[in-house]
Amino acid sequence: MASPTSALSKTLQSITLNKIRELDSRRTSYETRKRDVLQKAEAASNQRDRVACLVDAFRELCPDVIPVGWVKNIEQWLAQSRYDDSIPESKLADFECQLRAKLDIQSRKLDMAHLYSRLLTEWMDQSSSDSNSSRRLPRAGGDKSDDGDPEEDGDNDNFEKDNLELVAERQRQRLSALVDRFETVVFEPLETSDTEIRAFLDKLFPNEQSQKALARLREKVGESSADFMSRTRPFTQESVTACIKGLLAEDLLSDEKRAILRDFLDNEVAKGEIADVLNMRFSGLKQWHWDAGPDGIRVMPRQGLNGKYRIWADDDILQMIFVQYIGVRLCNLVKPALKTFMSEVCVRDLDEHQDVEWERKSAYTDTFFLSQLPASETSLFDGDQQYDDDSDDDESDSEDHAHANTPQQKKSGIKQRLLRHLTAEILMHRLRGVTYDDYRPDGNGKYGVALVQTDLQWYGTSLAHSTIYSVLRYAGFGQDWIDFFKKYLESPLNLDAASEDRPQLGPRIRKRGVPLAHASEKLIGELVLFFLDVAVNRETGIFLYRVHDDIWLCGEPDKAVQAWSCMQAFAETSGLEFNRSKTGSVYLPGRNPKTDHAKIAAALPDGAVTFGFLKLDPSSGKWGIDQTLVKAHLDQLQRQLSQCRSVLSWVQTWNSCIGRFFSHTFGEPAYCFGREHNEETLGTYQKMLRTLFQPGEEGSKGGVVLHLKKMIQDKFGVKDLPDAFIFLPEQLRGLGLRNPFVPLFLVRKRLKDTPEDLLKGFLTGEREHCLSEKKAFESTSKTKLRRRLDDICPPSQQNEKAIPAIKPEEAHTMMSLEEYCRFRERRSMLYRELYNKLVSVPDRLNIIPSNEVRDYLDRVSCNKIVREPQLSGEKKWLLQLYADELLEKYGELSLVDKQFLPVGMLALMREKKVTWQMSL
Repeated sequence: MASPTSALSKTLQSITLNKIRELDSRRTSYETRKRDVLQKAEAASNQRDRVACLVDAFRELCPDVIPVGWVKNIEQWLAQSRYDDSIPESKLADFECQLRAKLDIQSRKLDMAHLYSRLLTEWMDQSSSDSNSSRRLPRAGGDKSDDGDPEEDGDNDNFEKDNLELVAERQRQRLSALVDRFETVVFEPLETSDTEIRAFLDKLFPNEQSQKALARLREKVGESSADFMSRTRPFTQESVTACIKGLLAEDLLSDEKRAILRDFLDNEVAKGEIADVLNMRFSGLKQWHWDAGPDGIRVMPRQGLNGKYRIWADDDILQMIFVQYIGVRLCNLVKPALKTFMSEVCVRDLDEHQDVEWERKSAYTDTFFLSQLPASETSLFDGDQQYDDDSDDDESDSEDHAHANTPQQKKSGIKQRLLRHLTAEILMHRLRGVTYDDYRPDGNGKYGVALVQTDLQWYGTSLAHSTIYSVLRYAGFGQDWIDFFKKYLESPLNLDAASEDRPQLGPRIRKRGVPLAHASEKLIGELVLFFLDVAVNRETGIFLYRVHDDIWLCGEPDKAVQAWSCMQAFAETSGLEFNRSKTGSVYLPGRNPKTDHAKIAAALPDGAVTFGFLKLDPSSGKWGIDQTLVKAHLDQLQRQLSQCRSVLSWVQTWNSCIGRFFSHTFGEPAYCFGREHNEETLGTYQKMLRTLFQPGEEGSKGGVVLHLKKMIQDKFGVKDLPDAFIFLPEQLRGLGLRNPFVPLFLVRKRLKDTPEDLLKGFLTGEREHCLSEKKAFESTSKTKLRRRLDDICPPSQQNEKAIPAIKPEEAHTMMSLEEYCRFRERRSMLYRELYNKLVSVPDRLNIIPSNEVRDYLDRVSCNKIVREPQLSGEKKWLLQLYADELLEKYGELSLVDKQFLPVGMLALMREKKVTWQMSL
């Protein structure tokens, strides 16, 4: 549950238990009355009386289940049969069978509701037990800190069981080492030179045009930030609500504080009081200081959802809301100014031709540039900042209802879109200087391409305060804001309780870094690296793709070398350090004999280029799944599943890891990967599931279905569960277990071509266009050609010294294919279509619903839960797969009536996300 102390959760738990008891009572009563009715029917003297008895029973036992018209029809036919011998006994026997079957359907639905209640009760009991023990040291076995030792944490369960104390001790040592390193970083200042930083940045804007753009940026930032500081009552109930939702969207709060903030969301009076207090605090912002008491701010290591341990400050809730609002609003003010400035000084500021260069710049500025800066007060929780591995994709209602009709590429997380763009860039660069006539099947281009990947070591934690103040000042922030951030960043941190046996030193003033996951980190972190983006672009013309401090660049090899050199110079000037373990490059040299391949390769950073579980092959330039990583994480998943003490927690863990973690780390199917990647992903999932679940008896391949059924049978004694119960979503009252194969099959038929096929197709089309233009050119008279030339190069603008654009001997000769292709990036619509195809994902090819399923969905279209347009393609696939079984055994496509389910408690329990116990 959200918190053992939450009044809301306790109330819901009480309501849930009462609802479960009421359901159990109703089920028992129904079965007793049903047994009496069947005994009465058996005692009837003839077939007609038995049917009449069963009809009366339906009106009493199932008033809301059986359609009234169906019952009335049987009554009419039954009355007719008393006079009309044309209705035979066999027809009456059919009526009896149908009525008995309907009674059995209600029994099955009540049985499923009873089972669901028992499953939820088991989950609640486990959650309460876990909450009571949550303050103990973290569980041993597989948990790693951000810079954890890569050695294995025990390869077999026997080792972990027999050496639990040893593993726990190793875990304590790692956490202590993490705290020690944090301590050595944040309390020792790193002094950088304001003069050197300004000199580095000034060199980027040497001409009058760029200097004027910089002056406009500073003016905009200075005026808008000063206006914000001058406001007297910026906090409202709406802004407090947005701040709370933004804090809840980040992985930075304890369960107890999350529960408190959730309670605030539903309390308008509390939010009004909070707004009043914070407005008074904001009115004295220039005099603001930390009021943390003599003990300072407690700092503790805590495990995030991705499994990594990080150091978190346990701030006061009001203080968190206060600085969160300030950070978000400043981000909102700064982001449009920075984007405008970048568009003015970007070296690829092109004309308005919507070509590949225009598409590339639009994608960069609209999607990737400053992507982690919230554009509005709601951006942090409305999905704009979604990082692929930050949210659970376990078929939530929000996904299906809010985004059911959204194109698939719009729903992709930013890192998935970035992966596609980088892959497309590799492919597009291979076409540079290549025509249909000299294209090689291996795809090896003429000029080559390089891709560089890196990230910054402990970026937020170790960022020099002197660098922050220099950048704030350079961007146009006034001294009042710099003074505020100086007081805010120099927080009194207390590490006394961060690990065992620590010396009790009390609170100490922080001298480096910013608080993680707060809006202030986004503002400061993005503002510093914004100038890195500008520096690389101004010096090389390359766009630097960043998701906060995860950095990629792709381009011509010599420019990639220049960009990497620029990045190192910026890092040295600003006191940053690259994480060498996450830095690497791939250089695909091409066929140009004039290129010094060895020199370029030596100038690029060593190391592999990876993206999740994908690894870029340095010889082919294709991504492949790293099976070694899969094996290690699969072993960890097996351990986590074995530690689940309830069925629903097992399902939630499965969905989080299989439905979210693995699907993101394998990469979404896309045209730039082709069918080969989709097939590799399918094969990997197949091996994973066969490793997790050995074949059943007599070679059965039930896998996860048999495993879950056996779990339920062993725990609750329930047999013969329908497969539909395992996979159907909660909307239709199933367990909602994710099937990793279905999303891949929804797009499989769309991925017919390989990326090489798409490139070859483009070159073929380009050649055909050229031949068509040549034919038209050669059929044009010399007079018209001369007139066309005069329109392009008017004689009045020509002089004797000028070099003619077209020589006289060329005036009547069509250009070669090589020359025709030279400017494809600036003029070719076919080239633009190829680019857009490569960066996109295929639309899902939904399953075709049967007439029975479509008719049923039409009958219940007023029910918002199962309306067809709101069902995702994956759910429609599963619904159709199990429709016959559902309609036969349950009379409809839902296993349990909603009224019998404690949906409120179920939703509350779902809010507790799964923590991946193995860090990447």
